[in-house]
Amino acid sequence: MIDDDVVLAVLMDRARADHQAWINGDASGYALPEDGTILGAVGGYAHGGAETAERQALVAAQWRRGTGDVELINGGASADLAWVTFIERSRVVLAGAEDERRWDLRVTEIFRNDGGEWQRVHRHADPLVDRRSVTAAAALLDE
Repeated sequence: MIDDDVVLAVLMDRARADHQAWINGDASGYALPEDGTILGAVGGYAHGGAETAERQALVAAQWRRGTGDVELINGGASADLAWVTFIERSRVVLAGAEDERRWDLRVTEIFRNDGGEWQRVHRHADPLVDRRSVTAAAALLDE
């Protein structure tokens, strides 16, 4: 029998470490297996493997430095799958900028148990924007 609390603690420790690395320019924590998928915070999507690792490295290179934390919203686990939803709250300095700015994301990740090791197979992250009307949200798609 799997202990959800233990699995979630392990996954959230990993999420925090990967997040800290990311906002300081290191995307290595987000390398996904060939069948993995990512819906990234800067738009678009990618399948796992070398293509995703390369894309993630190019995006992460745009962060000069950052500080932040991860707040668990919810999650669960079975013998073979686990999922977590959380908020990444950060203050970052992007390449070409001097001032810190807010970089908050809402995130869903799915993990697969592969021989006792939890492997990230899906990540969906997008900006945690303030609530807005449906019309204002639809206007974002026109950009």
